[in-house]
Amino acid sequence: MARADVQIAESSYRRCADKPAFYEAFYEHLLASDPRIAPKFAQTDFGRQHRLLKHGLGLLIIYAKRPNPALIERIALRHSRGDTDVPAELYAFFGTALEHALALHDPEYGPEVAAAWRATLEPGIAYMVSRYEDRPA
Repeated sequence: MARADVQIAESSYRRCADKPAFYEAFYEHLLASDPRIAPKFAQTDFGRQHRLLKHGLGLLIIYAKRPNPALIERIALRHSRGDTDVPAELYAFFGTALEHALALHDPEYGPEVAAAWRATLEPGIAYMVSRYEDRPA
C-alpha cells in the first residue's frame, strides 16, 4: 500500500471525524444495507457507537501505517464469531456505508479519496476477518 493512500484517507478522516452527521449517515446506510446487520445493533447506544467508530477508524488508519495486530486485536475479537459475529461478507457493507458517509460529509471526496480509503482499510479488515473464528478471552 502506498503511504500516499494513508495520508489521503487520514486527511479525509480529519475532515469528517468531528461531524456527528457523518456517523449518523454511516449507521443509517449500514443498518439499511443488509437484513443481518440491524439486529446486531438492536440494543445499541448510538452516541457511544459513534465514538467507537471514530476510535476504530483511527486505529485502522494507524494499522495501515504500522501493521501491529495489538492495535486492533480487541476490535477483531469483538467482531468475531464468538462475540458480535460479523462474517467476512458483511465488511463490504461497512465499506459501502463509509463511502456513502464520506461522499456526503467530506468536501474533497472523489474517486482518489475513495480508492485511498479502500487501500487504507484493507489490511486491518483482512486481519479482522482472519480472527473471525477466534474466541474473545
